[in-house]
Amino acid sequence: MRHRSRSRFLATLLSLSALGAALIVPAGAFAATPAATTTTTACAETGWPAGVEGRPLTFHSGARAGDYLWHNANGWHLRVTKPGTVRRVFSGKIVSDTELTVTPYHLESNDRWSLSADKKTLTYRFSNVGNIDGLDIGAPCATRLWARGSLSGVKLPVGRIWIGRAGHHPLTNPFEILRTI
Repeated sequence: MRHRSRSRFLATLLSLSALGAALIVPAGAFAATPAATTTTTACAETGWPAGVEGRPLTFHSGARAGDYLWHNANGWHLRVTKPGTVRRVFSGKIVSDTELTVTPYHLESNDRWSLSADKKTLTYRFSNVGNIDGLDIGAPCATRLWARGSLSGVKLPVGRIWIGRAGHHPLTNPFEILRTI
Protein backbone atom coordinates (compact mmCIF):
# COMPACT_ATOMS: atom_id res chain seq x y z
CA MET A 1 0.00 0.00 0.00
CA ARG A 2 2.81 2.41 0.90
CA HIS A 3 4.53 1.60 -2.43
CA ARG A 4 1.34 2.53 -4.29
CA SER A 5 1.13 5.85 -2.38
CA ARG A 6 4.74 6.65 -3.28
CA SER A 7 4.09 5.72 -6.92
CA ARG A 8 1.05 8.03 -6.94
CA PHE A 9 3.18 10.74 -5.32
CA LEU A 10 5.88 10.41 -8.02
CA ALA A 11 3.30 10.34 -10.81
CA THR A 12 1.66 13.49 -9.41
CA LEU A 13 5.03 15.22 -9.14
CA LEU A 14 5.95 14.35 -12.75
CA SER A 15 2.54 15.49 -14.01
CA LEU A 16 2.89 18.81 -12.24
CA SER A 17 6.33 19.39 -13.71
CA ALA A 18 4.95 18.77 -17.17
CA LEU A 19 2.08 21.17 -16.59
CA GLY A 20 4.32 23.85 -15.12
CA ALA A 21 2.18 24.00 -11.99
CA ALA A 22 5.27 24.02 -9.77
CA LEU A 23 4.14 21.71 -6.98
CA ILE A 24 0.55 22.90 -6.66
CA VAL A 25 -1.03 19.56 -5.85
CA PRO A 26 -4.31 17.98 -4.74
CA ALA A 27 -4.70 18.28 -0.98
CA GLY A 28 -4.75 14.52 -0.33
CA ALA A 29 -1.77 13.53 -2.46
CA PHE A 30 0.68 13.49 0.45
CA ALA A 31 -1.45 11.82 3.09
CA ALA A 32 0.88 8.81 3.36
CA THR A 33 4.10 10.81 3.82
CA PRO A 34 5.14 12.23 7.19
CA ALA A 35 5.11 15.98 7.66
CA ALA A 36 8.48 17.70 7.40
CA THR A 37 9.95 19.12 10.57
CA THR A 38 12.34 22.00 10.96
CA THR A 39 14.81 22.75 13.70
CA THR A 40 15.71 26.30 12.73
CA THR A 41 14.19 29.26 14.51
CA ALA A 42 14.85 31.93 11.89
CA CYS A 43 12.71 31.59 8.77
CA ALA A 44 12.28 33.61 5.60
CA GLU A 45 9.58 34.12 2.96
CA THR A 46 11.67 32.26 0.38
CA GLY A 47 11.77 28.78 -1.09
CA TRP A 48 8.25 28.51 -2.53
CA PRO A 49 7.80 27.17 -6.08
CA ALA A 50 8.44 29.70 -8.85
CA GLY A 51 4.89 29.11 -10.15
CA VAL A 52 3.31 30.77 -7.08
CA GLU A 53 5.42 33.94 -7.27
CA GLY A 54 3.89 37.22 -8.42
CA ARG A 55 0.40 38.66 -8.63
CA PRO A 56 -1.78 36.99 -11.31
CA LEU A 57 -1.73 39.08 -14.48
CA THR A 58 -5.52 38.77 -14.87
CA PHE A 59 -6.25 40.13 -11.38
CA HIS A 60 -7.89 43.54 -11.02
CA SER A 61 -10.99 44.96 -9.33
CA GLY A 62 -14.02 43.50 -11.09
CA ALA A 63 -12.08 40.66 -12.74
CA ARG A 64 -13.63 37.18 -13.11
CA ALA A 65 -15.14 36.00 -9.84
CA GLY A 66 -12.81 33.83 -7.80
CA ASP A 67 -9.83 33.53 -5.51
CA TYR A 68 -6.46 34.98 -6.50
CA LEU A 69 -3.47 33.74 -4.50
CA TRP A 70 0.20 34.59 -4.87
CA HIS A 71 3.46 34.88 -3.00
CA ASN A 72 6.17 37.54 -3.05
CA ALA A 73 8.95 38.80 -0.76
CA ASN A 74 6.29 40.12 1.65
CA GLY A 75 4.50 36.77 2.04
CA TRP A 76 1.24 35.37 0.70
CA HIS A 77 -1.66 37.41 -0.68
CA LEU A 78 -5.26 36.29 -1.04
CA ARG A 79 -7.68 38.48 -2.96
CA VAL A 80 -11.25 37.99 -4.14
CA THR A 81 -13.21 40.06 -6.61
CA LYS A 82 -16.03 39.74 -9.11
CA PRO A 83 -17.71 41.83 -11.83
CA GLY A 84 -20.88 43.77 -11.07
CA THR A 85 -22.34 45.05 -7.82
CA VAL A 86 -24.53 42.12 -6.72
CA ARG A 87 -23.35 40.94 -3.29
CA ARG A 88 -21.66 37.49 -3.33
CA VAL A 89 -19.99 35.71 -0.41
CA PHE A 90 -16.49 34.27 -0.79
CA SER A 91 -15.33 31.95 1.98
CA GLY A 92 -12.54 29.53 2.59
CA LYS A 93 -9.76 28.21 4.70
CA ILE A 94 -5.96 28.21 4.59
CA VAL A 95 -4.06 25.80 6.83
CA SER A 96 -0.33 25.88 7.49
CA ASP A 97 2.01 23.51 9.29
CA THR A 98 3.32 26.52 11.28
CA GLU A 99 1.88 29.74 12.68
CA LEU A 100 0.42 32.34 10.32
CA THR A 101 0.17 36.10 10.66
CA VAL A 102 -2.65 37.96 8.93
CA THR A 103 -3.25 41.56 7.87
CA PRO A 104 -6.61 42.54 6.32
CA TYR A 105 -6.64 44.23 2.91
CA HIS A 106 -9.58 46.48 1.89
CA LEU A 107 -12.13 44.71 4.06
CA GLU A 108 -15.54 46.20 4.83
CA SER A 109 -17.66 45.83 7.97
CA ASN A 110 -19.40 42.63 6.76
CA ASP A 111 -16.10 40.85 6.01
CA ARG A 112 -14.74 38.42 8.59
CA TRP A 113 -11.59 36.39 9.13
CA SER A 114 -10.16 34.48 12.08
CA LEU A 115 -7.13 32.49 13.14
CA SER A 116 -7.40 29.31 15.20
CA ALA A 117 -5.94 29.26 18.72
CA ASP A 118 -2.73 27.64 17.41
CA LYS A 119 -2.59 30.26 14.60
CA LYS A 120 -2.25 27.56 11.93
CA THR A 121 -5.79 27.73 10.47
CA LEU A 122 -7.16 30.85 8.81
CA THR A 123 -10.84 31.05 7.89
CA TYR A 124 -12.42 33.89 5.94
CA ARG A 125 -15.81 35.09 4.77
CA PHE A 126 -15.96 38.15 2.52
CA SER A 127 -19.19 39.79 1.39
CA ASN A 128 -18.06 41.21 -1.95
CA VAL A 129 -19.89 43.74 -4.13
CA GLY A 130 -17.36 43.87 -6.97
CA ASN A 131 -14.35 45.54 -5.42
CA ILE A 132 -11.38 43.78 -3.85
CA ASP A 133 -11.35 42.03 -0.49
CA GLY A 134 -8.32 40.21 0.80
CA LEU A 135 -5.72 39.21 3.32
CA ASP A 136 -1.93 39.40 3.46
CA ILE A 137 -0.59 36.27 5.10
CA GLY A 138 2.80 35.65 6.64
CA ALA A 139 3.99 32.03 6.73
CA PRO A 140 7.78 32.33 6.88
CA CYS A 141 8.42 28.94 8.53
CA ALA A 142 5.74 26.93 6.71
CA THR A 143 6.69 24.00 4.51
CA ARG A 144 3.16 23.53 3.13
CA LEU A 145 -0.10 25.42 2.77
CA TRP A 146 -3.48 23.78 2.25
CA ALA A 147 -6.31 25.90 0.85
CA ARG A 148 -9.93 25.68 -0.24
CA GLY A 149 -12.32 28.34 -1.50
CA SER A 150 -16.06 28.71 -2.01
CA LEU A 151 -18.40 31.22 -3.63
CA SER A 152 -21.90 31.55 -2.22
CA GLY A 153 -21.50 28.29 -0.31
CA VAL A 154 -20.41 26.26 -3.36
CA LYS A 155 -16.86 24.97 -3.76
CA LEU A 156 -15.06 27.06 -6.40
CA PRO A 157 -14.25 25.20 -9.60
CA VAL A 158 -10.47 25.07 -10.11
CA GLY A 159 -10.82 27.43 -13.09
CA ARG A 160 -11.91 30.12 -10.63
CA ILE A 161 -8.71 29.91 -8.58
CA TRP A 162 -5.65 31.69 -9.95
CA ILE A 163 -2.20 31.13 -8.42
CA GLY A 164 0.94 33.13 -9.16
CA ARG A 165 1.79 35.50 -12.00
CA ALA A 166 0.83 33.01 -14.74
CA GLY A 167 -2.51 32.34 -13.05
CA HIS A 168 -2.03 28.56 -12.65
CA HIS A 169 -5.16 26.70 -11.62
CA PRO A 170 -4.77 23.99 -8.99
CA LEU A 171 -5.63 20.41 -9.92
CA THR A 172 -8.31 20.20 -7.20
CA ASN A 173 -10.10 22.36 -4.65
CA PRO A 174 -8.92 21.98 -1.92
CA PHE A 175 -5.25 21.99 -2.91
CA GLU A 176 -1.83 22.04 -1.28
CA ILE A 177 1.29 24.06 -2.07
CA LEU A 178 4.64 22.66 -0.92
CA ARG A 179 7.75 24.68 -0.22
CA THR A 180 10.63 23.56 -2.45
CA ILE A 181 13.44 24.08 0.08
